[in-house]
Amino acid sequence: MANIPLDIKTKGHIPWSIKREITTTLGDCYQRFNYDALSKIEVHILDKESTMRNFLKDEKFRLGITTGEDDQFICSYDVWRGYPRITICAAELAKFNKQARQGAVRHEAAHTILHGSLGHNIYKLPEDCRQTAMIKSIDLSVLQQALYYLSVAIKDFEATRFLIKHDYIDCQFAFALERIRNSEEVKPAWESAKTNRQTKFIYQTSLMKSVLFAHPLLSLPRSKKISLENQVYLGRMVEELVEHLGEPEQNKLLQVANMIVDGLTEDTHKNVDFALRQSMSLA
Repeated sequence: MANIPLDIKTKGHIPWSIKREITTTLGDCYQRFNYDALSKIEVHILDKESTMRNFLKDEKFRLGITTGEDDQFICSYDVWRGYPRITICAAELAKFNKQARQGAVRHEAAHTILHGSLGHNIYKLPEDCRQTAMIKSIDLSVLQQALYYLSVAIKDFEATRFLIKHDYIDCQFAFALERIRNSEEVKPAWESAKTNRQTKFIYQTSLMKSVLFAHPLLSLPRSKKISLENQVYLGRMVEELVEHLGEPEQNKLLQVANMIVDGLTEDTHKNVDFALRQSMSLA
């Protein structure tokens, strides 16, 4: 049974009940993962969104990190310092029901197992994608942003798939419903993004984060473990998330997402390259 040391650090006023719940959830799921290749995992529990935002901003500045903007301030993981860290906003997490809270924390724990090395933060643009972008007049900076979004999407897909294999299903449905509900805030940006080929491409690849995150849950075969009601409801929420694109664009994006999933392997880097190649049809 795995016994990975958890280095818990807090900032601000953290309710004891939340700290205990997070610690217990992490400890239990690492035991179920039965994975002991990690020497330690650092867990930062921060009191509110502004504290977490400033913490991540300062860390990026100190370490010279230039990834895209963080758009979620509930839980995140990184390996910026060479070892896995989980960062959690207690105030935002507390807005979820208990099952969704556990799902969010377990999702980041899965990342530390699957993507717990610096190599999982480094992705290079495939040369054929560069050539395609040049032909389609897509700037290199735009292609880099799309690559970043797709790398997040692929890693989220892999984390969900991993958790399902370890029988964490109900909590992932609960977390997915909350996460996609929060993702709907991006919809107003489509009106301005759709008028420009480059901003449209970035916008559509950003939607892949939620679509691929939920995919393993939606493709689960019917069984006593799966709530049909949850599956239907989640599927409808994904459809609602993309339906503002209009039917042709919506169908194309979902088709690309399905093509990506059909070609995925156990190799994250190959998966990210494949996802970008498939997504070039959106540009």
